[in-house]
Amino acid sequence: MVGRFLWRIGSGIWLGTIIFFSLVVAPAIFLELPMVDAGRLLVRIFPAYYGIGLWGGGLALIGSLLAAWYASSRKNWLLFIEALLAWILVVYANRLLGIMNHLNSASSRFAHLHGESVMINTVIGILLIVGFILETWIIRD
Repeated sequence: MVGRFLWRIGSGIWLGTIIFFSLVVAPAIFLELPMVDAGRLLVRIFPAYYGIGLWGGGLALIGSLLAAWYASSRKNWLLFIEALLAWILVVYANRLLGIMNHLNSASSRFAHLHGESVMINTVIGILLIVGFILETWIIRD
């Protein structure tokens, strides 16, 4: 079905971006650059990172809604709920980024918001993995 395909593409791109950024890009930046320069570079990368999340999440959300709407099983609504929660979180994280860009990176408020954004990204990654588990092994049409 088209809906499940769109969900897989959107969620796959989004989850792949999260994993690649967290395990490859960010560590490499902090290994190669001084802390201040690494922070400046990440400030430039994050809008694209969250943009991928917003677009991938939007595609996953639309796909999961289509899958749930046209499926015979109510279990398909679980994918929609998962995609909706993840998308709401990425919208919130994107708003945090806008606030953080106007703060001094040495401030306690910045540190608090940074910790919050890390937690949000972790929860989004877990939600996407749970979505793939649901889609693969639990929701069968």
